[in-house]
Amino acid sequence: MKVFLAENQKLNLSAFRTPEQCWTGNVLDSLAAVEYMTQNPQRRANRWLDLGTGGGFPLLPLAICLPGAHHTGLDATRKKIDAVQRIVHALNLQNITLLCERTEILGRNTEHRAQYDAVTARAVAPLHTLLEYAAPFLRIGGCLLAWKSTHIEQELQDSLLARAELSCHLVQKHEYELADGFGRRQILVFEKMAKTPERFPRAVGEAKKKPVM
Repeated sequence: MKVFLAENQKLNLSAFRTPEQCWTGNVLDSLAAVEYMTQNPQRRANRWLDLGTGGGFPLLPLAICLPGAHHTGLDATRKKIDAVQRIVHALNLQNITLLCERTEILGRNTEHRAQYDAVTARAVAPLHTLLEYAAPFLRIGGCLLAWKSTHIEQELQDSLLARAELSCHLVQKHEYELADGFGRRQILVFEKMAKTPERFPRAVGEAKKKPVM
């Protein structure tokens, strides 16, 4: 957290600028995924991918607390990837790989397509778009962990067709409480049930402009 806050003074990676805000809003929020995996040991994941990793959450806390797994952080913004790389170097984390690329492009790369046990996404996109970004990376049986508020009924409704098209079923809503006014949160867990159709992901920008819905 200290290393991150020092980096955050140079580059606007997070709105949480005090130790108290960062600890609760970034670190503890990220570690809700560890709580979920501990409660559901059948979801054990050796290869993790963090989409739109931004300032490195949940990537960094997960890599620290799950040292036996390998964690890849993906973001299309070079300055963010460079900042997280400096944090990784300062902490001497050996189980993180950072990639600067668009999800739509990397999702067609055979070294990454259908290669991950778990994909994480925190404040990345609405579900119908996020599912198209994430599904190509997951192996069959792998899961997407999507950080969302507890009031997203319309977003869930809008994602029904995308879930069907991409064979990603909502299997659990992991709810948790954060202190200091952050309140009730949830991680939506989607399991990939079948191979992703070859047409996904579509060209850069298509999932955002014309979501499956």
